[in-house]
Amino acid sequence: MRLLAIDDSADSAGLVARIAARCGYEAQATSDPTGVRALIASWKPEILTLDLCMPEADGIDLLSVLEETGFGGLLVIISGQDDWFRKVAGRLAETRGLKVVEDLRKPIDVAALRRLLDRLRAGG
Repeated sequence: MRLLAIDDSADSAGLVARIAARCGYEAQATSDPTGVRALIASWKPEILTLDLCMPEADGIDLLSVLEETGFGGLLVIISGQDDWFRKVAGRLAETRGLKVVEDLRKPIDVAALRRLLDRLRAGG
């Protein structure tokens, strides 16, 4: 399975991608939200992790991009925003036809991310 980690912090995106790779995924990280459309079209990830607050194109804007590209994979929201904001973003994503499987708080709980990725890879 392919996972794309999107976060304006290259370190955060890289961490998620490294954890995913250790869980058996093909993983890429990007800190350039403006290139997401092309990356989804060319690489076709099955899972995306998405930060919500980025300076060039925030995660809410990227929900529209995901909808427009017909992204049919799974979406994991990872953000330092308040719980209520992550939940609202998840509901907004679902109204756009996206499949949100989880929202996680930053700083990322590595063990929780591993458990989630293992579960998703196993089909659960």
